[in-house]
Amino acid sequence: MIMSHGSTPSGRMDRAVAMGSLCLAVCMGPVSHAWATENAPPSPAERRIITQRITALPARERPGVMGQDMAWQMTTFLCQDAARSVLVRRGAQPHRFFLQDDRPDSQVVVSPALIKGRGQFLPVTSPMRWVAFTWSCHLDPATGHVVRFDVNPTTRQGTEP
Repeated sequence: MIMSHGSTPSGRMDRAVAMGSLCLAVCMGPVSHAWATENAPPSPAERRIITQRITALPARERPGVMGQDMAWQMTTFLCQDAARSVLVRRGAQPHRFFLQDDRPDSQVVVSPALIKGRGQFLPVTSPMRWVAFTWSCHLDPATGHVVRFDVNPTTRQGTEP
């Protein structure tokens, strides 16, 4: 989840993104925990980035974020920014996308180098129609940085057209 904040300085934008993610954590937290599956653990570099991002949040927000499963934390703190640029190129509004859905296993850490999932975005040209997609976030476990973020349009049931 990403909150819509027009033009803000970079630091405030990071905080806005974190707040949006926190809102999703609080709103969907119990649901995502109920569907958590066995996921591969993050690499030491990925864990360091996640810890830094969580530490940067206000103290009162940290417990809610830390309570999320590792797939959510990796998706939010490692893949979300890369997803935004790819989705915007595909016509998405930059702050109106989700990298999860309401079904089980919507975010799966296959390995420290690959996270897969399902999501949806609102297109700029049709802001009342959500577009479903599957995604793959390819990471470099040595650095924790995204190597590539792939998006494939799907039907609402999660199958490719």
